[in-house]
Formats: sequence, structure tokens, C-alpha cells
Amino acid sequence: ASAVIAPRKKPFKERQHTGDEDGLSYVLPDDRRLGKLLGFDAAPAVGNILMNVLLRPVADLTTNPGKRIRAQLVSFSYRLLNGDSPFSLAAATRCRSCAEAIELIHAGSLIVDDIEDGSPMRRGCPALHTRYGMPIALNAGNWLYFWPFQLFKETGLGEDDLLLVYERYHRTLLRAHFGQALDLGARVDTLTQDAVAEVCLAAMRLKTGALMGFAALLGATLADASERLLSTLDEFGRDLGVALQMFDDLGNVIGKCEPSKRYEDLILSRPSWVWACAAQRSSPADYRDFVAAAHRLPEAGDLQAWMERHCLVQETRQSARAHLDRSFDNLKNRLSAEHVRWSARAFDELRALGEEIAVAYG
Repeated sequence: ASAVIAPRKKPFKERQHTGDEDGLSYVLPDDRRLGKLLGFDAAPAVGNILMNVLLRPVADLTTNPGKRIRAQLVSFSYRLLNGDSPFSLAAATRCRSCAEAIELIHAGSLIVDDIEDGSPMRRGCPALHTRYGMPIALNAGNWLYFWPFQLFKETGLGEDDLLLVYERYHRTLLRAHFGQALDLGARVDTLTQDAVAEVCLAAMRLKTGALMGFAALLGATLADASERLLSTLDEFGRDLGVALQMFDDLGNVIGKCEPSKRYEDLILSRPSWVWACAAQRSSPADYRDFVAAAHRLPEAGDLQAWMERHCLVQETRQSARAHLDRSFDNLKNRLSAEHVRWSARAFDELRALGEEIAVAYG
């Protein structure tokens, strides 16, 4: 069974010279690679079963890849630290492989998230567990946490860089699962009002922030960055990921990206920056009214009236915007303080990506 699956759409505008000019390809094992991974030459019946219960379900999700923000971050991070030098073929290939790996990790997390949240839809299509059943979807999602290790191995990175990538990947998965535990275990409506923002922010840092930090670190690793710069890009990616999640949480309430999932975070009482802003910016009595209105969802009249009265959408958007701006200011200041040669053009294009995140999600 072989599959090289390319995206069908690119919601974000095309960019030149990012190392991803032809669009991100999602590479799954072909017959030769599959046999090597299995450790034996599989009979046709084995290959057919694996295609039907593993590779095809993964292909179904990855052919609808979303905005590819994490993949773009790999290339932008590399270009930022590589000056304005043109991409070599080897660098472009490595960036592409790492971008593929990042998007596959993210795809695996989405499959598992949808199972745990009971979400019926993903990117405008039925979620994988509703099409193939929970056991097959769960196995596919977990497999996508491991397959990227092989893609990293095939990038041609040196042993030291590859070991660093493996260690940071392991750390990323650990943090992401801590974040998912918070997401699943923290019913925000049962927390004290003063604890809500802290718990929501921790969940965002550990889930979305961890993988975005890893994406930025990958690009920096490909650019042979020092340990200090790796830390700088990792921190920036995590901050950018938190800003992305803030805007995404806002989008969930206003129904901008996936109308079918509107109010899901509030209905499930999951950590969300909208919850955090409501808790931070209202009196105890007003916050109790907010929680009560959330409990009446999907009947949204009381909630919408509360949000309009307290300007919650505007307040949440301003908070997310401030976090986004700080992430870029901090990156620029740290790069300048470390006296490294960095690409102003790549920084501006990366900043434009941040603006697109703000517009697309919130």
C-alpha cells in the first residue's frame, strides 16, 4: 500500500521561497518502507488490512489539512536564522520533511481530541471516529505520534541534531499530554473564579504552545542555531501557540471557523480563554451569571446578552492581540540582544502569519 497525499486546499495565501512552494505533502509508508518498518515482507492480505484500518483513515484526515500554521512555522524559523540566503535543495527537503512530521503529529492529536471531546465534526467533515469507529481512529491517532520519528530520521540530520530533535519531541509529547489531562480534568465551572485564568493558560501552554514551540525549534535546528537561539525560538513558538489558541477559543464562541462546534468549549466546561477573560474581568456575581448562562447552552440567548453587556468578545480579542504582539516584540528584542544575523524579511512574513492567525480565528 502506498500513499503520498497532498492537501486539497490552502486557506492561507501562497508565499514564495519558504521551502514549501509546492504545498505540504503528507507522506505515508509505501510497500518498501512498510516492509522495513514491519521487519518482514508482508503478504498482500496484511498490506490490504493495514491500508483499510490505518493508512486510509489517516489519509482521509490529512487530505484536508487546515491552515498548516505549524508547517509554515518550521520554514519561517529556518529562514529567520538563515539570513536572506536562498534555500538549497537539501535545506528545502529537510524543511519539508520536518513540516510534514509536525503536521502529522498535530493530525494525531486532533483525532484523539475529537474522540475525547465526543466531537462529531473536524474541518467541516465527519470526525474520523464517526466514520471508522473509535478503536480504529484511536489507533490511527496514536500511530501518528510515532510515525514522525521515522520522518525525522530520514531528514539526514547529523547524530547530535537528531538526538536533540528526539529529546525535544519526547518533551513536547509529554507536555501535550499534561495539557490534555488539564483539558479533560478541569471542569472550569467548578473552579474558584481566581483559579480559572491560571488553569486555562497552563492548558494552552502545554497543548498548543508545546507543539508550536517544537515547530519553531525544528526550523532553528535546521539552521544550525546555538542552544541559546534554540531556546529563543522555542519560547517564541510557545508564545505564538498560546496566542493562536486564544484566538481559536474566541472563534469557538463566535462560530467563525467551525460553526458546527460553536460553544463546544463552554458546553463541555473545558479550559478556554473566553472562560478566563470572563473570570478575570467580571465581579463574582456577574461571573456566576456567566456560568449559569453557559449551563443553559445550546440555548444561547442569555449568554449572548451577557457577552454583549460585558463586551466579552472585544475584551477577549484585545487580550489575545496583546499576547500576540508581545510574542513578536520579545522575539525581536531577544534576537537583537544576542547580536545574531537574522532576516528582517522573514520576520515580517512571520509577523504577517501572526496577523492571519488573528483574522482567521478571531
